[in-house]
Amino acid sequence: MATLITGASLGLGKAMAWECARRGMDLLLASLPGEGLADTAREIEQTCRVRVLTREIDLTENGAPARLAAWALENAQIDVLINNAGFGGSRAIGDATPEYLERMIRLNVVVVSLLTHALLPELKTHPSARVLNVASLAACGPLPFKTVYPASKAFVLHWSRGLRAELRKTNVRVGVLLPGPIRTNPDVRSRLDKQGWIGRRTTVSIEAAARIAVRGLLKGRAVIVPGAAAKLNRLLMTVIPTPVLLFFTGRVFSREANQ
Repeated sequence: MATLITGASLGLGKAMAWECARRGMDLLLASLPGEGLADTAREIEQTCRVRVLTREIDLTENGAPARLAAWALENAQIDVLINNAGFGGSRAIGDATPEYLERMIRLNVVVVSLLTHALLPELKTHPSARVLNVASLAACGPLPFKTVYPASKAFVLHWSRGLRAELRKTNVRVGVLLPGPIRTNPDVRSRLDKQGWIGRRTTVSIEAAARIAVRGLLKGRAVIVPGAAAKLNRLLMTVIPTPVLLFFTGRVFSREANQ
């Protein structure tokens, strides 16, 4: 049995790979080329004594999800899938290029759907199987100067909940992760700093987020929200009237987009 993790060379994906390996789970890791995935795999193998295979691939290319699924099925029996690959950012819609928007939609929406679809027959063959789709707290409401990102993550949230219900009579449990801000890389840290005290006070460590995510995945939880601040923010985003939320978040994210 093995766990397939996308976006596994950096940030939360890398942290979840380590967390899974510490629990004795063999790994298949996928990431973009040139992100040091082989070095990560070698270190995990040496430290945790698990089997780790890697595949460098741009999942936004046509047919890439199917190629990754075929590679994974040729090399292991997949009983856990973690759809972590995705990206976002803060840009006024007029400043975003069509390529930027299309890549975000393909990675955050299309790839998650197609890869899960391709691996679902395999997952159903195991006594117990898990799928974890990484969304975001941004999925809980519209956000100015992000626009496409929260919409794409809202898809991941609702699709995951619907798929879980559809598969309730099977052995496959689908969960969705709603992380708040995590200081995963220099670009994200810079954007969080531009948000001021909100960006500083609402973050959770990447190690804690990975630990909570994997624990929730293995327990078969439907929705996983790592950290007290994230839980509070999720509540606020559901109870604050939308016009008020848009005014407040617009001021916050305009600074991030314009600096």
